[in-house]
Amino acid sequence: MDDGLFKEQYRIGEVSRLFGIGQDSLRYYERLGIVVPKREDNGYRAYDLDDMFTLSLIKDLRLLGFSMQQIKTYLDDRTLESTGRLLSEEAALIDRQIERLRERKAAIERHERTILTARTAVCGRFLIERMPERRCIELAARIEVDEEMDVAIQSLRTRLKDVTPHLSDITIGANLSRTELEAGATNIYDSVFFVLKNEPIACDFRLPAGNYLIYRYRGAYEQNGDVLRSMLAYTQQQGLNVGEPAFEIYELDNRDTSVSDEYLTRVEIPLLT
Repeated sequence: MDDGLFKEQYRIGEVSRLFGIGQDSLRYYERLGIVVPKREDNGYRAYDLDDMFTLSLIKDLRLLGFSMQQIKTYLDDRTLESTGRLLSEEAALIDRQIERLRERKAAIERHERTILTARTAVCGRFLIERMPERRCIELAARIEVDEEMDVAIQSLRTRLKDVTPHLSDITIGANLSRTELEAGATNIYDSVFFVLKNEPIACDFRLPAGNYLIYRYRGAYEQNGDVLRSMLAYTQQQGLNVGEPAFEIYELDNRDTSVSDEYLTRVEIPLLT
C-alpha cells in the first residue's frame, strides 16, 4: 500500500498522476480561478482535499463535454438547484452521445454489409443497370498518383466533417480522364467526388437517373484504361449510345485493405436513350 496516498496536501505532480490531468491543465484551471491551490513556504503548490474533490467534478464534467466556462459557472454557484440543472444537462449530453454511438454503429454495420457484398461480387462482366439520381460533391483536380488521390479525398471530406461520421461511410468516385486514356495513359483523373446520402449539403452536380453500363474489376487501378476501352468497344458492338463522363466507384479500396489485389472498382458509363 502507498502510505503517501491519503494525506491532507498533494503537490502538482501527485495530483497530475492521480487524476490523469496534465500539469499544464492544472495551471490553466488555476489561472481561471477554478482550482487555486495554496502555496507552501518554498513556493510549491499544495492541493488540499477540497481541491481534490473539485478536480474530481471537473474531470467528470469534462468527460461529458462541458466547457471550462460552464464548469466554472457551476462551481461558483453550486446549490441544489444548480446541481439539478447540471444533472439535467448531463442526462441530455449522455442522450446525444448515445445517439451518436447508435449512428456510428449503424455506419459500421452498413460498412460490414458493403464489404461482404463486395467480396462476393462478380467481376469481368458487362452489366446494364438502372441507377437512381445521385447527388455529388466534387473536387476538380488532375490526379495522377495514389497519394494525390488520398489528399484530394481528405480535402473534399472537410466539406462533410459535420455531417458524415466516418470516411468508410462515404461513397467515393473519380472521373476518368478520357483524353489521357485515348492517349494511352491510365489511372489519371479529372476529379474526385463523393456521392451524398442524406447529408444536408448543396451538391455540385447530379449523376442523372437512367441506365449505366457497369463493369467491375479487382486489383490495381492501372487496369482502368483497358477496362474502359473494352467497355467502349462493347457499346459499339451493341449499338449503345454513351454519355459523359466515364467514372469509377471504389467499392473496396485502401480504406478497407492494404492488399491492392483485394480492391474492387466499379466503372460506369452513362447510356443515352
